[in-house]
Amino acid sequence: MSAQSPSLPQPAFETWVAADGTVVTIRPIRAADLALEQEFVSGLSAPTGYQRLMSTRRPSLEELVRFTDIDREHELALIATTPAQGRERQIGVARYVKESSPAEAEFAIVLSDDWQGRGLGTRLLGCLVAAAKSHGVLRLVGTTLSENAGMLALAHKLGFKLAIDPRSAMITNLTLDLGAFPLAAAADVKDGE
Repeated sequence: MSAQSPSLPQPAFETWVAADGTVVTIRPIRAADLALEQEFVSGLSAPTGYQRLMSTRRPSLEELVRFTDIDREHELALIATTPAQGRERQIGVARYVKESSPAEAEFAIVLSDDWQGRGLGTRLLGCLVAAAKSHGVLRLVGTTLSENAGMLALAHKLGFKLAIDPRSAMITNLTLDLGAFPLAAAADVKDGE
């Protein structure tokens, strides 16, 4: 299902050191990461899971397989991992999916509860923005709950336009025009932690 396309540049592994000295690796997700993704999703608190899915449901195994075994021509998922007890632990994921237009992609991000508010969201979403731009995406769009102050602050920091959804004040639409967004700006945001 996830045949690698030789025409698309693949994001490289990146190492980032958090303020407390923890080394974080940001890399593309692989089908082999299913167990990491399962453990990550299972470890999210109910409020974090709700903010991500805007529902109380948990993703099914079939959905988790779909989240890890991706179609690289139409989507990208970057995971953040740290070493934990001699193995890799997933602490965040950011992804985009091109749905109806190859120039526009819907994005999403979620961090484990213990990594929220530590700069990882800025770094991870900055990496996703840079990758989207390099893959020809001209606009990133997303939605979040209007009460999700952390996501709203992160989106604002990275230059997304925020607008209350006209159909529901409980939803805020997030839009970033990458056509006018210099690739260097994404790197600056990442490096400006």
